Amino acid sequence: MSTPETPAPARPELSADERRWLHDKFERLSQEEGQLASTRTTYFATIGAVLITGLIVAVTNAAVHPELLVVAVAFLAGFGILFSTVWALLLHRTADAQRLWRTAALQLEALAPPVRTEVRAVIPAGGASRIEVDLARPYTVHALRFAPDRSIAAIDRIDPWRLSEIMPLTFIAVWAGTLVIAVVWYVALR
Repeated sequence: MSTPETPAPARPELSADERRWLHDKFERLSQEEGQLASTRTTYFATIGAVLITGLIVAVTNAAVHPELLVVAVAFLAGFGILFSTVWALLLHRTADAQRLWRTAALQLEALAPPVRTEVRAVIPAGGASRIEVDLARPYTVHALRFAPDRSIAAIDRIDPWRLSEIMPLTFIAVWAGTLVIAVVWYVALR
């Protein structure tokens, strides 16, 4: 922040090539984060499916041995909680990193758009509504399209990244519930 004694530092002017390079770099980084999220979700969902399969096998095979069943369920639930927690943390970090790069591209467009001219157009904005945008600023168009003050469909207001973070949190709750049920069942037998 500048004070009356110190002037604000001058912003260096970016060339057209520098603007495009920087904008492309932000887009590449954002895409890499999206790929990471997809790969991690596939990986951890597969682990979750294997653990659930193990739980089913344990319940069907060890039901006659309560001690063995509780140990197997506790072991599987512990791993399920651990993997789901790591999955939730990684997914949250990846989503925040992608949001960071998209915000950086949006701010770059505001300061120095990759294309100096305006390309005005009217585009659909959900349902029957339309908005006027500058197609030379794609991140600005995206921000306008999903702005909270727009009268767009309610489903468009849901953030897919936050929604995807619900899956590992749901797994944590399911595994914790499974563990509690197994312990309560074992204690009730004694």
